[in-house]
Amino acid sequence: ETLYALAGMGAVAAAVLGAPISTTLIVFELTGDWQTGIAVMAAVSLSSALASRLVDRSFFLTLLERRNVHLAAGPQAYLLSTRNVASLMRPREGPRAAETDACWDLIEDGVYVDGNATLEAVMPIFEARLVDFIPVVTLSGEGDPPELWGALFHVDALLAYNRMLAEVAAEEHS
Repeated sequence: ETLYALAGMGAVAAAVLGAPISTTLIVFELTGDWQTGIAVMAAVSLSSALASRLVDRSFFLTLLERRNVHLAAGPQAYLLSTRNVASLMRPREGPRAAETDACWDLIEDGVYVDGNATLEAVMPIFEARLVDFIPVVTLSGEGDPPELWGALFHVDALLAYNRMLAEVAAEEHS
């Protein structure tokens, strides 16, 4: 009975944690019994094979992905979703602002972004449209024209992304 319990617990732990080798070694070290070790290895192998079909990498990373947190892909994937456009845009009346007429031309062409959007949503637009800036607007009700806040320049977005990557690298290597 103990053998089945250890094999079952090892199988579940290995599948949920995504650590089949560690789980097998822990059970073997706890028991010191080869028969138990082989039973756990067989159960862990089956549970890991089944779990790899149901979840990607581990149960916990799958839960994070469902919440739209892309932690497993590394900082380059999730950092863009942490910074919003309004914090990086150049205001409409500020220095080095984009020309208002050019902003309205882009808005009429459908190239604009809401002020609450993140860099994750904006970077593909820069890549697809090859524009120097994207107007930042607030969408009013239907039929009402959008309110122009300013513009997000590609250079500013890239500089912010570069700073965020540098901060993460400095934190990882400190």
